[in-house]
Amino acid sequence: MNAIAESRLPTRLATLLYRFLSSNSAQASDTALVQLSTTCVNRLKQICMNDMFLRVSVEGGGCSGFQYKFSIDTQLENDDTVVSRDGARVAIDSASVEYLNGATIDFHTELIRSGFRVINNPRADQGCSCGASFAVKLD
Repeated sequence: MNAIAESRLPTRLATLLYRFLSSNSAQASDTALVQLSTTCVNRLKQICMNDMFLRVSVEGGGCSGFQYKFSIDTQLENDDTVVSRDGARVAIDSASVEYLNGATIDFHTELIRSGFRVINNPRADQGCSCGASFAVKLD
């Protein structure tokens, strides 16, 4: 596809077409990228209306080097990868995809707190006791 024809496509369609034609396996297999637990799906269905979704990102910081950030959002960005299950949606920005590939997004409830968390992350070497931050596993 040439640049002129591509510029005429709506941005979202162009992004989807690029992902389809791309050889990048993390982008091409969005459904395998991140798993959503049943508790995560159920909680998102309770709190998200219409076009709302959970945004998950990885930022530098925390006591182990990187930390997970969760927020409810309504605006998808061009570089977002969207994972969905049973109507619940999670968006992950392109910079965070490599840190979350193969992980599971969960919603956990304890006596004194509840919240979203990342579990079974194959890219995490170690983490802090609260589970909010992690160190990246070096290959």
